[in-house]
Amino acid sequence: MSLRRSLLAVRVVALLQSVLLLAQVALAGGFLGGHFDMLEMHGMLARGVVGVAMVMAVAACLVRRAGGPSSFLAPSVLLLIALLGQVVLGVKHSVPAHVVLGVTIVAATAMLTQRVMATPLPPGDSPGPPDTPDRESELVA
Repeated sequence: MSLRRSLLAVRVVALLQSVLLLAQVALAGGFLGGHFDMLEMHGMLARGVVGVAMVMAVAACLVRRAGGPSSFLAPSVLLLIALLGQVVLGVKHSVPAHVVLGVTIVAATAMLTQRVMATPLPPGDSPGPPDTPDRESELVA
């Protein structure tokens, strides 16, 4: 996979992770505000968040293998580990630790997403097919 495509993949996954975590915050807030049915949705979405974090770690690895910055890899892996710990805290109903770690995860994800989005993309290929004749040569002939 090219560096450009790898970076684009990391961008898409980072944005998806950010959106999912914002949804998690909303569901947690709803639960803490007395809407107890939101807890089940919060738990189900947690599985998706962990899955996306796995994809993010793989995408960050692909960026590194393609010659891109290594600054995405360690934070992606650490976020995955933190999210796995977050799931354990949630299952054990350790609300104070779960909330503190959740806030930390959201902040770290925001910082990682900003770093990913600020990384310039290398120039891409031309949009047309490679064997398309030059327009100038057609005009001369």
